[in-house]
Amino acid sequence: MLVWTKPIYALAADLRVSEQALIARCIELRVPRPMAGYWRAVAKGNPPSIPPLPPLKIDIKDIISRQDKLGLLVPAGNEKPVSNSQKKLGLKGRVKSPFHSVTGAQLFFATKEVLLKSSGTELGYYKPTKRKLLDVNVSDTGLSDAEAFLLQFFAAAEKRGFLVRMAERGDCFRRRDITFAEHGTCNYLYPALWRPSGPSIISAEGISAGFSLVEMTEEVPVKEVNGRYVRDERMINWSRGKNSAQLGYYSRRHIPSGRFRLQLYSPYESEGWYQVFSQTKTCSLISQIPKIIKAAQAALPVLKKEVQAKKERAEANRLRMEQQMVEYKKLETIRKQEGAHKASANELHVIMAKWTEDMGVEQFFTDAEKDIEGCEAGLQEQLRERLKAARELMQGETALQRLLKWRTPEERLK
Repeated sequence: MLVWTKPIYALAADLRVSEQALIARCIELRVPRPMAGYWRAVAKGNPPSIPPLPPLKIDIKDIISRQDKLGLLVPAGNEKPVSNSQKKLGLKGRVKSPFHSVTGAQLFFATKEVLLKSSGTELGYYKPTKRKLLDVNVSDTGLSDAEAFLLQFFAAAEKRGFLVRMAERGDCFRRRDITFAEHGTCNYLYPALWRPSGPSIISAEGISAGFSLVEMTEEVPVKEVNGRYVRDERMINWSRGKNSAQLGYYSRRHIPSGRFRLQLYSPYESEGWYQVFSQTKTCSLISQIPKIIKAAQAALPVLKKEVQAKKERAEANRLRMEQQMVEYKKLETIRKQEGAHKASANELHVIMAKWTEDMGVEQFFTDAEKDIEGCEAGLQEQLRERLKAARELMQGETALQRLLKWRTPEERLK
């Protein structure tokens, strides 16, 4: 199995497909994939055994029946969403390989498979170890409702020519945070929640919009049951009564409400366009799908302007960096010239000092020889031996020899 020979991102690059397309294909064919930590174990030399490959059997009857119940028409895995321009030209948009296009439904079921195997927080939210998943943050009790909405949302988006995918490494997209609290804020909740590695995208006409789905929280009286916070219905009823002011302190927390919020936003700018659609007790999020798709289509011109503005800023930054590089090279050239001049001058001063020292030493020996001639004959021989030993000791590199090795500033710059 190729998926056990190298990491999924490297294999996807070799096959020239996206990572999520390859993962979706493995799920479809029931091919087991390495779990987290497998490649670290391989690097240490103690990899776990590779599970056997199941019989080749593509069974998606459950998926099809689920979609039929919801009235969904999901494009086949080997078809790209057809844009309006393609419809006018009569193009069907088919490609040869199913890896080149993955439907939103396939991405969701790949995400759901990971969520069902992951752990949960004390509030019931899923917290998977993998981060390259759809930007969906729901509790275990709200997963089925989230599935019903997302499948219809993806089908409607693909029907209008949108492509559902996850951001790739080279997209340089930004993910925008989304508020979980149905009313007010609950910032303390964020550290306990899962976040994807990148935004989830719907794109059309070469323009992308990010989307996030969260199950909102509501602040209600709670009680702890088996390490999990649940609604305290008895305290809720009491708090609504006429004696609620006499209840005193009781535990209140933000817990999943079963209602959802979808955020569409610009992945190009951190403070760019965005729009939020929230479910209420009287208006479901599914009923807002036409309005959501319409908002996404209306945002395409706005996002195009943001893309153009981003390109213009990138070009301006490139020109500014080039100008800075030219100025830096000029300053660097001046600095090197000044450094070479200073080094040559310092070395020349050392040679001059050595020359002065050599002249003093030579004058000493000349005067000493003259003085020796005026001494007694027996002492002259001893003094000449000592003077010879002194000359040998003082022998070394002369100032002229150092001058031959000295380099001018131009020679140093070469």
